[in-house]
Amino acid sequence: MLKRNAILVFSILLLTVSCSSPLTNKDSGSTIELSENDVFTIDLQGEDFPEYEWRIVSENNHIKLAEPVTAETSGKNTESTFNFKTVGTGEDMLKIDYTNGTETKKTFKLRVIIGTMGRIEAY
Repeated sequence: MLKRNAILVFSILLLTVSCSSPLTNKDSGSTIELSENDVFTIDLQGEDFPEYEWRIVSENNHIKLAEPVTAETSGKNTESTFNFKTVGTGEDMLKIDYTNGTETKKTFKLRVIIGTMGRIEAY
């Protein structure tokens, strides 16, 4: 009984730890699979260009910002934090640009799949 409880607790902790870390610039181009009403965070670094900021440029139907974007500057870098919540089942391609409105220095892309069916691919 004790062994089964220890395995259960360890599994829950492992799941919690693996899902809690925010996505960063290095996760661009990846795919995540979530359930409806899940939340996830993206932390993006920008260089010392005061006129540039990270902006969501994609139209998303199944994910929404859960709270306003925050930006913290330390030294020459600015870290922008985006907190999202899934609001329906389906798939979105999230695109966030580091831009001044006319020129784009970086792009972050993330494929977000929401629902229990998982990824469906044609062969």
